[in-house]
Amino acid sequence: MAIFGRLRMADLVHMPEKEFAREIEKIEKDPLFQKLFFGSEQLPAAIRRHRWPRGQLSGRFYEMNERLIAKGDRVQVDALLEGRQSLVELIRKIGKENFERYFLHAEEPLTLPQIAERTGTNLADVRMIHDFLLEMGSRSEFELPNRDPGAVQSYACLARISLDDDEPAFEFLSPYWARGLYQLRYEMVEKWKDKGELGPEERRRLPRLLKKIEAVNLRQNTLFRILESAVKIQAMALGSGKEEDKTGISLRQLARRLDLAPSTISRALAGRSVLLPQGREVPLITLVPGRRKVVREILTRWLAADRTQTDQILAERLKNERAIRISRRTVNTVRHEVSRS
Repeated sequence: MAIFGRLRMADLVHMPEKEFAREIEKIEKDPLFQKLFFGSEQLPAAIRRHRWPRGQLSGRFYEMNERLIAKGDRVQVDALLEGRQSLVELIRKIGKENFERYFLHAEEPLTLPQIAERTGTNLADVRMIHDFLLEMGSRSEFELPNRDPGAVQSYACLARISLDDDEPAFEFLSPYWARGLYQLRYEMVEKWKDKGELGPEERRRLPRLLKKIEAVNLRQNTLFRILESAVKIQAMALGSGKEEDKTGISLRQLARRLDLAPSTISRALAGRSVLLPQGREVPLITLVPGRRKVVREILTRWLAADRTQTDQILAERLKNERAIRISRRTVNTVRHEVSRS
């Protein structure tokens, strides 16, 4: 399927997460991808992984006590769940550290037999775990406790956010997100071609596969940059949990910061959510509120405490306490909006 070749980046960013995860599954189950990813006895891997900074897989993955919500194709989901328990036990036996090292992040360029030897499993089990990770992203998602079905039912929750010395950290809910980007080792790709390790049909298909992987990387990197930037901008509000602590920023301003088109930012934010440090799930778009919305939130609280404050006093407070410079006239306009609401 030439879906990546037909789509503009803005459309690729907008692609629903479950649909995108199915495309990831198709790529990684391609025998040519697996050949280049796992390598052989003659040549090391030409495709590796590159982890996100401060990113990890959510601990919910290791709980897996009937925490999957069945969605999509009922038969496929049931088939996945039916064999899940034995795989869960196998993953637990391997251990979290080794599971993430050899399966999730693939930190070393090892062949499948080498992974089996390192983890004390057989080759069939190694393949099953790899397939299971792909299927988890494309056919189901982890249950989110306290999810508001009316407010965020149609959102794909990407990660739980936390802050460490004001630096954002991410617990991704889907394995394919936690894995990060693909690292294409082009010099090794050339060696695979030069050493005759690829047949004529594989050599013909190779450029198309590489373009798909590059498109995946560009899409994921774009989304991560937007997510990371939005979280950094709202670090104070995320730490306090208070709406009035948010920093006002428009889609256009964020687009300029990241050197992206505003339409790309808009599409990236649509239909996605995050879990705040306090555990509440919110649409990602709420991390990019316009300045007017932030000012309105602040004035609502200030005026609720003291309605005698003049427009000039409120403008001075906004400048001194929140570094927001707006005119007295704008304060007056927002003040009347607050009074009417």
